[in-house]
Amino acid sequence: MDGFETRRPVIVGVDRSEASRWAVRWASDEAAGRHLPLRLLHAQEWPTGRTAGEAGHPWETGLRAAGEAVLGAARLLADQRHPGLGITSELAEGRPVRVLREAADEASQLVLGVRRLSDVRSALPIGSRGASLAGHLNCPLTLVPEPAEGVSGPAGGISGPGPVVVGVDGSRASHGAVGLAFEEASLAGTDVLAVEVRRPVEAGLPDLIEESLVNPSEALAGWHEKYPDIRVRHEVLTGSPAPVLAAVATRSHCLVIGSRGLGGFRGLLFGSTGRALVHRCTVPLVIVPDRATA
Repeated sequence: MDGFETRRPVIVGVDRSEASRWAVRWASDEAAGRHLPLRLLHAQEWPTGRTAGEAGHPWETGLRAAGEAVLGAARLLADQRHPGLGITSELAEGRPVRVLREAADEASQLVLGVRRLSDVRSALPIGSRGASLAGHLNCPLTLVPEPAEGVSGPAGGISGPGPVVVGVDGSRASHGAVGLAFEEASLAGTDVLAVEVRRPVEAGLPDLIEESLVNPSEALAGWHEKYPDIRVRHEVLTGSPAPVLAAVATRSHCLVIGSRGLGGFRGLLFGSTGRALVHRCTVPLVIVPDRATA
């Protein structure tokens, strides 16, 4: 990944959920496509009143066995999808958010599954606490949604047949997102669609209309030369960022956004708009950190 450590493993957080299985699929595809190792990570919290020092106690033995079983199933899935892929697994002790945040320092990408739940606050596999990961990692964070029943991408894949959609707003963070979008499009053999969303109150101002037409071109500058075979389109749309981006990304390969943006994306991942995007997005959502602030 341009600007990020490319030799570090793709790390995927795994649990017993079906969403986790889809995350493992995406993570193994990424690792294989980028020629990187894959690390499976399962975090366990000790029951209240118990400590890790009670080695050999039946409750601890059973808990560890359950964790190893989760990792074993994930390894089997990844290995069947990509035989020969370098895979390691880790059974970690501690609160999932802390474990995942620390693991991200060693990752080229952190991947988590998103459950199809009606409660937005529980949309992440580790509960509402998972929202604290977005915007606070040193590597891209990919949230892979559990498909609706009976729905999946081509050949049982996670993604749709469309382009990689990337949100642009002229900010430094969106520039990083554009770079990763081109990489994903190159790996998937698809196009890039750059989308800028202007809120309705801004759409009628002549200066902002002119700026909207310029920013995407500036954000894409240089990437055409690096990836000459990738066809690129850009659109300027009006509306609320989360629902507009989610709608455009329907059936796309994935949606890529920067974690700190200006204009329409300011605060995208830290309030109700960000939760709405996680909840609405039906394809993998890739959140790229601003290298200067991550």
